[in-house]
Amino acid sequence: MKKTLALILSLMLMLAAAACGGSGSSSGGSSSSGDVKTGVEAIDVIGEDGIDWNHMSMEELYEMAKEEGGVVKIYATTTDANTAKKKIARDYPDVQWEFVQCDTDEVKGMIERDYDANKIYADVLLVKDSSGEIYNDLVLYDIVKVYYPAAICEHISPDLLEYGMPLYSTFNPWFYNTRDFPDGVPIESWWDIVKGYNVDTKSYKDANGNDTQYWHIYTKGIKAPSYAALWAQLIVDSDALKEQYKAQYGEDLVITYNDKLQNNNFKNFPEDNAGVELFWRFSQMKTYELSDGDAVVTAVNESVNGPTLGLCSASKLDNREMGMDIAWVTGLSPYTAQDAAAYVYVVSGCDNPAGARLYINYLLGGEDGQSGCYQTFDKLGHWSVRDDVVYEKSGITYEEVGLRAPNFEKIFEYYSSVGSYWDLWSSWRQ
Repeated sequence: MKKTLALILSLMLMLAAAACGGSGSSSGGSSSSGDVKTGVEAIDVIGEDGIDWNHMSMEELYEMAKEEGGVVKIYATTTDANTAKKKIARDYPDVQWEFVQCDTDEVKGMIERDYDANKIYADVLLVKDSSGEIYNDLVLYDIVKVYYPAAICEHISPDLLEYGMPLYSTFNPWFYNTRDFPDGVPIESWWDIVKGYNVDTKSYKDANGNDTQYWHIYTKGIKAPSYAALWAQLIVDSDALKEQYKAQYGEDLVITYNDKLQNNNFKNFPEDNAGVELFWRFSQMKTYELSDGDAVVTAVNESVNGPTLGLCSASKLDNREMGMDIAWVTGLSPYTAQDAAAYVYVVSGCDNPAGARLYINYLLGGEDGQSGCYQTFDKLGHWSVRDDVVYEKSGITYEEVGLRAPNFEKIFEYYSSVGSYWDLWSSWRQ
């Protein structure tokens, strides 16, 4: 029986190698994006290697990983993946595991260069994809594959599976000062952030030249992927923003930016869009862009010039432990922020496709949520994507925060234009 199982596994590995290739047989170049399926409809798709990866158990994957015999290399932008590597090495000792720490801004280029050079080093990629760059540039061209373990996907909302296999949810919130606003979140919607905008002067000056801007704004770089993607998502959701304005203020939104458009091959915004109007108004505010999130929340804590808001990573709330009077802005309408989830992928053409999938299963806790190390990622600013596992470190539910699953196809239409228009419009501030 054992010999028969070994023979079957060997044949399956040969098929996998023939179809996917190892480090020396990757096809190179880009495949047609129309061939790649993602989301729930991909769960029952058999791999091009003829293997039904999505319905294999962790033990079946372990047996195949042992047959592969290589070192499973994990490219990840979080050291939590290294913690997971140490745990899986203990539980699955007959496979070798290697963690490679990668910078978020560089790992996509690393994967692309390996693919173009026909030399595949990584087996697993773990990275946040706030902007859809991984999906649009790597997934759709089959440079990385989305692996959907069916038993786990039963516990994840379909909208979170649309563009990849999410590991956990997080976001980039606004922060406010709890000393100045002890009764809770001081704003109701995104429109409150641009309070003081004058539709006649199209600025934060009234007819007499007096300053009318209410909030003092500190933020990480607006052109950084996570923040540019957030603004792009707001542009996608123009109708919802327009409806929120009408519901909140009892009047229709006045569009003031149309004559400010300078569309060309490098930047292109639509006319009469509530999200673009919000972005235009924000671009005319006096803002302070800082390179470090700790500096942003420090500015919010000090609030030396008056009411202050700051935009940066959710994890910076840990500065409360040092006595800072800060809190997340949550519960905004139509939503607080985009879900900036971390995703995990199998690298196409890798040497250890079974080992890579075993590791991904392990990260996500296996079929029952407990057969692995899913709790490793329970941290401040993280939420479980599984409905059968609850993360508790954030102290607030995903629903209470008010996050929106991303629309990467639409975000990608406006993502690069956000940075270009930010440079242009912010230079016109009065």
